[in-house]
Amino acid sequence: MKKIKIFLTSIVAIIGILISCDESEIDLTNPNQSSPEAFFKSSVQLEAAVTAAYTYLQEVGNYARYQFYINDNVAGENYAAGNLEADKVQMINRDIDEANNGNNQYWQHNYQGIGRCNFVIENEANFENISATEIASRLGEARFLRGLFYFNLVTKYGEIPLVQDLEIVRGGRAKSSVADVYGAIVADLQFAADNLPAKGSQEIGRPTSGAAWALLGKVLLQNGDAVRAKSALANVTGYNLVDDYRNNFTVEGEHNDESIFEVQFDESTGDGDSWNQDGRGNSETSFRAQEYSGWYNVKPSQALLDEFEDGDTRYADTFYSIDDSDNGTMTNTFNEGRNTFVSGGIGPDDNPAWRKYQNLDDRDTETPNSGINARVLRYADVLLMQAEAEIRSGGTEADALAFLNQVRARTSVSMPAVNVSGETAILDAIKHERWVELAGEQSRWLDLQRFDNDSYLMPIPNIELQGNTNL
Repeated sequence: MKKIKIFLTSIVAIIGILISCDESEIDLTNPNQSSPEAFFKSSVQLEAAVTAAYTYLQEVGNYARYQFYINDNVAGENYAAGNLEADKVQMINRDIDEANNGNNQYWQHNYQGIGRCNFVIENEANFENISATEIASRLGEARFLRGLFYFNLVTKYGEIPLVQDLEIVRGGRAKSSVADVYGAIVADLQFAADNLPAKGSQEIGRPTSGAAWALLGKVLLQNGDAVRAKSALANVTGYNLVDDYRNNFTVEGEHNDESIFEVQFDESTGDGDSWNQDGRGNSETSFRAQEYSGWYNVKPSQALLDEFEDGDTRYADTFYSIDDSDNGTMTNTFNEGRNTFVSGGIGPDDNPAWRKYQNLDDRDTETPNSGINARVLRYADVLLMQAEAEIRSGGTEADALAFLNQVRARTSVSMPAVNVSGETAILDAIKHERWVELAGEQSRWLDLQRFDNDSYLMPIPNIELQGNTNL
């Protein structure tokens, strides 16, 4: 089965909305439904509870919409090309305020995901009639997801409330230090890496031990621990770069040999109430295709376009153009080659538009219900992180360049090998390669934090400030 389906039924009534605001007002159970203590009595029930946590990855506050808008806009990968809404213009201008709608939804949906993970993790004592192996694996899933939700938050806000239990705290949780949040993430991901099944033994769409090691390496690298990051990333095995770069961003290329973890979307689920998702099984689709190259609300920034070297075919794989004036490569046809972009037909201006994660390759108009999975982790990212961890940890320049040049040597890319020396020059080459390889994949803002000491963070949003008196 290609997608994980989110069947919630009575589980939603049990879980409650365990975000970090004033928890004294949250009813944790419904007297008309089973209690948490009576729920976890079979594998089916445990699986349902874990699966419910995935929903908040699919929400508009996360990978369905604001995960890509916040990261790509703040990182300078987009400019406002069409009728871009004010909250997203704030992201481009880096003046996000507490009332920003995307900021509020991003915070809420990541914390609600954490609440569902906590519900599973904190009820371990109530599991019955389930094998120890399955318990360990399901807890590994929940802790992987909790680690991912918290990583999304700490990298965007810095100090945040750390909620890892079901205790009700009157007034809400106070902030925890960045170090404490990272410590909790590392503990979760280490547990996940030790207990999740390997690739090939796990249901498609759920995290594997390789995914946990990859995310752990990313977290450690982001937190400045290159030595431990290098060790974690060395455990990511069994993956390979696919020959065709474009194969990473289409429905047909989902879960290929390069894929490590994806957020599932499925166009066949239809419209649903996608604009106002609440974790109750709404349309499992992404808005990215429609917003990036349907309405052309944003287009790739000139700084991003200029970063590509002449002749780099990833330019044509990442953007649509109307001519070959940039870079020496272009893609101006779509819909299986039956249509061609011409002046006035590629959005409000003739500048290149996004092709990555778009459906226009095989249709004449974009759809608001895109089923292209969000690639959260893929092997090219791991190789570039290995290059970075190698050089930052005092390893050899040759090994760092070898990791980097594997990415450039991909069959469809075939760019000349980088041959520079010195830590500064190698880090500059890695930074460049990450931007062109991972353009529009929500990596650039994190890279700016590591490479350029970018200190911009979003403010804690109104949804939290209005309910939490302990901040």
